[in-house]
Formats: sequence, structure tokens, C-alpha cells
Amino acid sequence: MGSNEVSSILITGANAGIGRELARQLGARAEISHVYLGCRDRQRGLAAIDGLKAETGRDVFELVMIDVADLRSVRNAVAALPEPVDAVVMNAGGSGGKDPAARTGDGVTQIFAVNVLGHAALLDGLIEQRKLANVAVLAGSEAARGVPKLRIPRPAFASSSADEFASVIDGSYYDGRRFSGAAAYAQVKYIGALWMGSMARLHPELRFVTMSPGGTRGTGTASEMNPVMRFVYDRIMMGAIAKNITHTVDVGAARLADAVQEPACGHGTFYGSAQDTLTGPPVDQSAIFPDLANENFQDNAGAAIERFLPVRPLYPAG
Repeated sequence: MGSNEVSSILITGANAGIGRELARQLGARAEISHVYLGCRDRQRGLAAIDGLKAETGRDVFELVMIDVADLRSVRNAVAALPEPVDAVVMNAGGSGGKDPAARTGDGVTQIFAVNVLGHAALLDGLIEQRKLANVAVLAGSEAARGVPKLRIPRPAFASSSADEFASVIDGSYYDGRRFSGAAAYAQVKYIGALWMGSMARLHPELRFVTMSPGGTRGTGTASEMNPVMRFVYDRIMMGAIAKNITHTVDVGAARLADAVQEPACGHGTFYGSAQDTLTGPPVDQSAIFPDLANENFQDNAGAAIERFLPVRPLYPAG
């Protein structure tokens, strides 16, 4: 496993919400020399950098243009990164926009593209180009093990095979089934957490952590949803607030910051809130949902994702 020291970091989805707050928290620390804000909108990214410089009094923030829903953009971002980073936080994600079940040009659903596939391509590229030195953190969600209080079902698959996971990734799983944004989000986050477990065994020289920021209010997640999805999300979030199982953005971001800098977090483990809550100290989620630690399922998730990634090498010589 690589060094535990982190002085440079790349954060996706970094111009707003949890990503921006994470950039602020890490950028304010004296030991951090570079924070690369991965953003898909240049003006919003530059505005975030100006604000972060003013808030922290430090000039350590730089913009990296990346749209994780577009594998070509991901590849360009890896190539443009001027130097290796010690850590990457794969924070971008969400509901998949106005039509989460729609297929992207890369053949996957929008909701899978923004949460997992783009990050898989990013991580592969960073590793291939030797631009990642220490730790990779994926922003997870307790939805991956189900949240009964919010009527988010636990993912349940017939076989948990690579074929079945691939059908979720390309959307064919939903043929003949009613598409539920909440259930699809849970499945996507589940497959993402499994994939990180597989990556940890493939690359023992690095540290891999899936960390849920928990039930975090004030992230602006609903802003890109269609009206129906936004209504459902607002009901879920209001229900979470009513049940006192949410916290503020700074608390959610602090979880990700701890995952970056705490050497004890690792080995492909998925950390999130204790059962029946979305707040409080993070715990190993496989204690709640043992399937998350099933190495066969992890490898099947990794194999399914591989089907939708470019053929290696991603960056041919010359």
C-alpha cells in the first residue's frame, strides 16, 4: 500500500454542494498543496475557485474540466492533469438528471454514467498513467443497503452475476419493469461499492474507500431532476428531516475528508451510517448487508463495468 500522506487531491463534482465544501475543508489545511476541482462547467468552476481562495486565504485551487457522464471528457481530463495526485474523491453523482433511465452515447443509463462509469474510467486512467499515488474515495450512499425509513428498497438480484449487473448498467434490466428512481439509485450505488471492493484486491498498492456522506441536506441534488423525480426526492428528503436523520453539508464533507486522510479507512470497505439512520459515526456497511463484502459479487460488478469501458490501453503510446 502506498504512502498515507496526502498533499494533492482531485475532487469531481467540486463546484457546489458536498464537493465544494470538501475542497474548502481540505484546501484550508496547511499540508494540502493542490486541490484540483473537477467541474463540467468552466464558469461555475472558476467562480467556485474564487470563492474558495477568499474563504481559505490560500491559493491552492485549480480547475480540471471533466464531465463524468462522457468518457471522452474523462479521458481528456486525465491527460490534462498536470501532475500525479495523492488522492481522488469521486464525488460527482446524483439522480441522473431529468431522464435517469436514458442511455448515454457510451451505452449506459444516465444515472449509472454520472455515479459510477465515469469514475471507473477516471480511476483506470489515473492508474494507467501513474497519476494516482495513494487513495481513491468513492462517494457512496446508504441507499446501497436500503433505507426502509425512506422507502428505499435494499437491492435484490436473482444471481448477482456480471450479466445481471450489466443489465442494470445498460438499462435493459428495467425492460418490462416499472422504473423507480430511488430503487435504481440504490442499485447503482450498490454496484459502485462492490466495484470498489474488487479494485482494492486488484490494486493492493493503493487504498480504496467507499464512504457515504450520509443524509446531507443543502446539496442541491434535486435541481436537475424532472418535476416528478424532484417531487419524490423532496418528499424523501423532507421525510428524512422529519425523522431527524440528516445533517449539514459540512458534516457530510467531513466524512469524505476523513476517508482521504485516515489510513485505517481502506481495504475496499464501504462505510456509512449505522442501521436505521443516515447520520452518526460511519460503520462498515457489510455488517448491515453482508452481500457488500461478497468477493464474487464484487468481481462480477467489476467485470460488468469493464464491458462498458474503452479497450485498454486507454492511452496508447505515441
